[in-house]
Parts: sequence; C-alpha cells; structure tokens
Amino acid sequence: MNDPRTPGGHRRRRRWIPIAVVAAAVLAASAGAAAYRLRPASSTGAAPPPTAPTASTPPASAPPASPRSTPPSLGPAPAVPPLSAKPAPSSPAPAGGGGSCALPAYPTPACTGVPAGWTPRKTVDGDLKITKAGTVIEDHLVTGSITVQADNVTIRNTRVYGKVDNFIGDRIYGPLTMIGLEAVNPPGQEFTTSGEYAIGTASFTCRRCKIVNRIEGFRAGGSGSANFGPILIEDSFVQLAVPPGLCASEDPHGDGIQGYGGPPITLRHNTIDQRLDDCPTAPVFIPAGQGNNGGAIDDNLLAGGGYSLRLTGGPFTSVTGNKIVQGTPAYGPVEVTCGEIDEWSGNALVTYDWATGRIKKEVKKITECG
Repeated sequence: MNDPRTPGGHRRRRRWIPIAVVAAAVLAASAGAAAYRLRPASSTGAAPPPTAPTASTPPASAPPASPRSTPPSLGPAPAVPPLSAKPAPSSPAPAGGGGSCALPAYPTPACTGVPAGWTPRKTVDGDLKITKAGTVIEDHLVTGSITVQADNVTIRNTRVYGKVDNFIGDRIYGPLTMIGLEAVNPPGQEFTTSGEYAIGTASFTCRRCKIVNRIEGFRAGGSGSANFGPILIEDSFVQLAVPPGLCASEDPHGDGIQGYGGPPITLRHNTIDQRLDDCPTAPVFIPAGQGNNGGAIDDNLLAGGGYSLRLTGGPFTSVTGNKIVQGTPAYGPVEVTCGEIDEWSGNALVTYDWATGRIKKEVKKITECG
C-alpha cells in the first residue's frame, strides 16, 4: 500500500500482509468513498465477465497538492476471471534491453531496460538520494529506491529494486529524464511485496523503461506543487502482477499508469500487460473527478484490466493507434468520455504474438468515439 504522504496512493487503506514469495523473478490511500465498479462488456469483443456492477461515482473535487493527502478510496471490484493466455514466469534475471522495437513492433523486455549483457558499474545497497542539480546516474544497481531531490537529473541504464520518485515534500523535482531504467524485483523474488508505484510523479520522461512484476506501474500526480509539469512515457514495457491469493485478501487494484492530480501525460508506443493481475483497474487509468489533465495516448499495446483503456479525465488531444489484445480485458476494451477526446482513430482489438512483439491480426475496430 502506498505511504499516505505519496501522491495518489492506492485506493485501499489496508496495510500489506507480508507475502512469502519463493519463485524466481520474471521478465519481470482516503478522501472520498467512491466505489470502484465496472460495467458489463460492450460489443467490442471483451472476454465474458462476471456479473458487473454499476459505474463508480467520482470524488467531487480535485486532489490537494500536498503529498500527505490521501486519495479517494476505491472499494473492491469483482475479480477478473482467469485468462487462458497469461504470461508464464520464466528466468530469474530480467532479459537485457536496449534494442529497437519500432512500429509495427511493440516494446518487449528484450528492447527495454538495461542493455543485454549489462553489469553495473556501481551498486548502491539501500536507497539512493540525488540532491545535486544536473546529476547523471548511469549503470547503477540500486537495491532500494531512488529519490530525486534535484532538478535536471538523468538516470540511464540503471536497475532499481524499489521505486523512483521525484515528488518530495511539496515539490516536484524536474525535469527528470530516465532512459533504459528498469524497476524489477530482486533475484529470488518473483512478485513485489509492496503496493508502491514503480515510477512517479510529474515532470519526467521515461524512454525504453521496463517495469516487471509490480502491482503498480507509473503514477502521475502532484497537481499544484512547485515545478509540476508534463509526463512523457514512450517505447517502454510494463508487466503488472499480483501474488497468488492477494486479490482475495487485499484486492489492490493496480494500474499500468494512474493519474491522480496528474499533469498532461503523453503515452506513446508502450506495451502495458496486466494479464497477471486478477483484480486490476486498468493498464491505463486517467479518470475524471481526480484532478487530471488528460494528454495524448497513441500507438500503445494494452492487455488485461477490467477495461484496458479508461480515459475520462481529459482533455485528450489524441487517442489513436492503440491496440488491445482480444479476450484480455474483463468487461470491455475501453471506458472513455468521447467529449474529452479531440482525435480518435486507429484503435482496435487485435491478436498478438508476445514472443515477437508483433500484431498477428486486427480483429475489430474500436469505434466508441467514431
């Protein structure tokens, strides 16, 4: 569960119960009482859901700027039914990245994160705090978390077992540039034991980043804070996962990216895979009523979630070229507010080859907004 001082924390306030995890690592808070609910699948080709409840009622006001604020509580949603095409846990070490997965391909673990054959120049045992403006961190292994408390920081080809956060106190430190960063779990730990987001919170760029087997991926927040600025995430790979049994005991409701008082977000050419989460919210969740500022969502490959693409907190200049893997969302591919979207085109249900990162077939256009 998120610390209450972090922006846009989890929609639940329970403490985490430590989870004993022994499998190998893979490519691998409340201000409102809104309940997270999903509606039944539309005619756009979702997997058959359990009985679906009604839509949620959003909070009445935008979130406060203070990082100590507690986000709206989102209550339990029905568990997503088991999927037949979930990724299988594999090798202990994350696969090396650094290659090219340009369109028509989509990012995979092999072309994101640190380069193939990478070894760290420096290992930091525990947390790393960056306090000098203009710092460049390269080829580091950080066994804790990275807190960025300086502007104009660059993190390149670095692996972190905790999280990366640039929202400290009441300030965003940025711009923060991350290239080839990967947030993964330590060797011998297949799933995370923390509900913290992996990377946040505003005024950052993440290019060729990799997040593997985390409950939460990116977080966008910090509205009203000093140095609050836009987010760009591109050419990156996110695989979300929840440990077996946790949905029954904690029901964490993870997201690939969640906006809570978030700046404009540009998501361009990313893969966000939530098939290993049986109680998800969405790979992309930028809701209304939570102080979000929309963005542009283009050319992403999405799988899993209740809905894979939830965009109601606009405006969005474009939502184009997004592909959602057929049969992976529980209730439907999208939940969107068309009046908040300027351009909608090229979004479709597809079948997808996870090994090659390429679409096998376009099954059906997603025409909710034209």
